[in-house]
Amino acid sequence: MYLITDSEMDDFDGAILGAGFEVASFGVIDLGDEPTAKGQPPITGTVTVLRISTDEFITYSAGNFSTWVSEFEADLHEGKFGEP
Repeated sequence: MYLITDSEMDDFDGAILGAGFEVASFGVIDLGDEPTAKGQPPITGTVTVLRISTDEFITYSAGNFSTWVSEFEADLHEGKFGEP
């Protein structure tokens, strides 16, 4: 994973558990945009979160100063990924 930090993954797992789901029920794919300089990692892109059992997924903007984890947590509580 290029864009997602360990801290974001910890927060992501905490959001899942806090909403009553199991962490193993979700998958994450991050896709970085093209880097601005050759040989540099991307600093922006997208994160797609998939609920494995239902194939429901949402794609969020990611990168420096993004709020994708907070957006995901709000979507969990709004039922966009179904019930635990």
